[in-house]
Amino acid sequence: MDSVLEAQRHLHEERERLVDAITNEFLLDVKTNKERINSAHRSKQMIERYEQCTDKLLSLYEDEHGERAREIHDITGPNEFSEFYGRLKTLKEAYKRKGDTAGPLPLNVEFQMMMDRVRDPKIVQKDMTTFSDEEGYGRFLDMNTLHTEYVNLSGVMRIDYMNYVRTYNKLYEISDTTKKASAYKEYVAKLEAYLLGFIRRSKPLHNIDRDLAMVDEQFAQQWESGKFTGWQKKAQTALANKGAPLDLNDFNSVEELEKVGLDRLKNALMALGMKCGGTLKERSERLFATKGKSKEELEAETKSDKSAIQKAKEEARQKSVASIEAHIYHLAELLRSECEATIENIERKQARSACEDDEETAVTEVVEEESDHEEQGVIYNPKNVPLGWDGKPIPFWLYKLHGLNISYNCEICGNYTYKGPKAFHNHFTEFRHSHGLKCLGIPNTHHFNNITKIEEAVSLFHKVQAARNDKWNAELDEEFEDSHGNVVNRRTYLDLQRQGLL
Repeated sequence: MDSVLEAQRHLHEERERLVDAITNEFLLDVKTNKERINSAHRSKQMIERYEQCTDKLLSLYEDEHGERAREIHDITGPNEFSEFYGRLKTLKEAYKRKGDTAGPLPLNVEFQMMMDRVRDPKIVQKDMTTFSDEEGYGRFLDMNTLHTEYVNLSGVMRIDYMNYVRTYNKLYEISDTTKKASAYKEYVAKLEAYLLGFIRRSKPLHNIDRDLAMVDEQFAQQWESGKFTGWQKKAQTALANKGAPLDLNDFNSVEELEKVGLDRLKNALMALGMKCGGTLKERSERLFATKGKSKEELEAETKSDKSAIQKAKEEARQKSVASIEAHIYHLAELLRSECEATIENIERKQARSACEDDEETAVTEVVEEESDHEEQGVIYNPKNVPLGWDGKPIPFWLYKLHGLNISYNCEICGNYTYKGPKAFHNHFTEFRHSHGLKCLGIPNTHHFNNITKIEEAVSLFHKVQAARNDKWNAELDEEFEDSHGNVVNRRTYLDLQRQGLL
């Protein structure tokens, strides 16, 4: 595209179409976690494309080489008609040579796939990112490899995978700096890389780079003040090494310096970055030898000291490890819900039997087919399990846990079948069972619980009637209640009343 103004118009139109497409993408009714992640990735791609168009527009408006100003001068100058017909001629020749491909790609073609997805959400789209089978397309964490590396670190407690997922972010519990050697640094670097990659795949719209920049600022302040979690002692030692300088112009000999004491000499030597050990006389002589020397000379002598250089390198290494830990703390906080879901998933897998594992594997193999049926409005339910509150089949492990695969038949209820022991036991107090007993002329009392056969209920009813002799005895059958709530028959009540015990 040779025209700068046409390029600007094209970029402005593309930005407007991108805003419209992003808005429609946000308004989509996504029902599954997979659709949500794919929608977020599509939105992120459009946002990045919008930013690229904005950068191009900015460079065109800045007009560093003056091309835009020259084009405006050409089309608005005294020879504007000759310029117009010259461009028209060039455009016609280009269309003769190349046909419809001579012009720019129409934006309606560029956004056709995007708008088709907005108009018809049932259109199957490709996966926008990749997850392992263990991650369940962004629902769970897959930290098996990291767990293996963690248990192989020297000096750490050997824990199982579930406890590792619970405590992987508690790096401050490893307080000994000797345990945080090169192997530990490699481990935390891999842990940070995995968590960061998982967030970029599962939460693409989250500005994680901005978060990490803020974490780095907070970490720098905490490290300097010695308050960073897990490294307080080290940071305080580094601050103590700064020491307190001493003005040597007030002292004329080594003997005068000895009067200030061991601790004060130590602080003064530490302030200069020099060796601070030895006796009182040795410290005084070492400090007095620096009198009259410039700061540059002292720094040159300090740099020549190999132990000081090695110490600085060690502090830089520890600060680097601590900064990685700060990143991990923040990333783990962002992935708290995924971590809890991972723990629940591990517990559910450990509670399954071998047969249930095979059944669960068979169910996971048809996940894509199930989603296709749901998109077409047909609920995929190959095992005929009950539906949950959301209108979808409940998980198969929950179906087995409540015993819904066991059927109970009640002849009194008209051969009605109940699913699960809970529904079966509850139905003895419900209307259907009471109505069935009433039709048989039998009261629904506790004597007939767990009786499902008509013949058994009738036989038991006759036995109960025979035991009662089927007669009404007022003295025995009529009940009275005293002031304390005790229920007794008529004969007992009258006896107690005569004795004045009520």
